[in-house]
Amino acid sequence: MINTQIDTRLVGKTILVIDDEKLIRDIVIAYLSEFNMNIVEAESVSDAQASLKNNDVELIISDIAMPGEETGIDLLTWCRKEHIFSPFILISGYLTAEDVRYALSLGVQHVIHKPFKKKQLVDAVFSSFAVSDSYNNLLNNYIEEIELNQQLFMAAIDGFAAAIGARDGYTLQHSEQVSDFAVLLSKKIGLDDKNVQTARIAGKLHDIGKIGVPESILLKSNDLTSAEYNVMKGHPEKAAEILGALPSLSAVIDGAKHHHERYDGFGYPDGLKGEEIPLMGRILAICDAFSAMITERPYRPAMQPELAREEIRVNSATQFDPQLVKVFLSIPEIVSV
Repeated sequence: MINTQIDTRLVGKTILVIDDEKLIRDIVIAYLSEFNMNIVEAESVSDAQASLKNNDVELIISDIAMPGEETGIDLLTWCRKEHIFSPFILISGYLTAEDVRYALSLGVQHVIHKPFKKKQLVDAVFSSFAVSDSYNNLLNNYIEEIELNQQLFMAAIDGFAAAIGARDGYTLQHSEQVSDFAVLLSKKIGLDDKNVQTARIAGKLHDIGKIGVPESILLKSNDLTSAEYNVMKGHPEKAAEILGALPSLSAVIDGAKHHHERYDGFGYPDGLKGEEIPLMGRILAICDAFSAMITERPYRPAMQPELAREEIRVNSATQFDPQLVKVFLSIPEIVSV
């Protein structure tokens, strides 16, 4: 006898039963009727596909031989391609060894030969749900671990940014602002979540190379000499050097290294031109310049935001990517700064 404590785990579960023979479907339904499950029937692969699109199915029980050319194996293959990973039980009066091997390679839980007894089916159902529950638990734990690692990673990024700001309060505020602007621009041009996150990190770290710039230059309240300016111009390459130890941050490195390149090719460090400049570098170039202009510095007052926006517009296609400028200046949060 099945343990009633385990039985309750099946109550309300939705099962899809596919077989072109109604008698077989009726047998399956009768064998599982005591568990108060929701059972959906289909008599072909196309019917099953429609049911899977319209129902949250938690277990699939399918015959292999079906009317037409498609089989239960085809249904299983389709499910995996559609990212439907519900447990799958195959039933058939005839199975080749090749069928079984292929089904198992796609993650089928059980293969049952016709005619089958109630215990065979019930045991397979319980086992399939047990495997599914274990998988879901592992998946949830994995997702939680990823989220935790992501939190730790972002905390480390914030720590880097704080290390920059410890020497120069402006740089920390500026980097946070550049990060915010870069996120807005990246979203507006349709970058995916991964690349938006890259823009966020690149904004925070784009000036990390200033760690290598002496405070006498970094905090100077009047114009830099030619030699001092050359030292300051080295910070993008220094940033790439520091971040180079983290190859997984290649797009962040591109942004940090190339945010002072110019669209006309007269920037630094490499004098790249137009779309030779990595996208993240072109994004940060606009965000960095706008933030710098609207922020007070030791050697000049802050520029009014409307004048800074006009400066960005005037330098479109010379200093900045014209397409990105057009988008940047259309962002409501930028317009209202």
